[in-house]
Amino acid sequence: MNALQLFRTGRDYIEIAAMLGMSVPSVEIEIHRLRSAEKGDTAQQDHAGAEIRRFPHRIQPGTPVNFFGGQRRRG
Repeated sequence: MNALQLFRTGRDYIEIAAMLGMSVPSVEIEIHRLRSAEKGDTAQQDHAGAEIRRFPHRIQPGTPVNFFGGQRRRG
């Protein structure tokens, strides 16, 4: 049985995680993924390989910091 089938039998995430040898967050993600696949929603799969950009751009040397029109330095 997969995580979604176990969830539908009335088990909670902790029990499913113990039975499948997975972490609780992994079980939650797996159940959500399987439900989305059933509904035909592929949005997660479309964005699965997307690059995660934490810093959209770098502050250039000489840029005014904390002034009107300047950028705030992350610190």
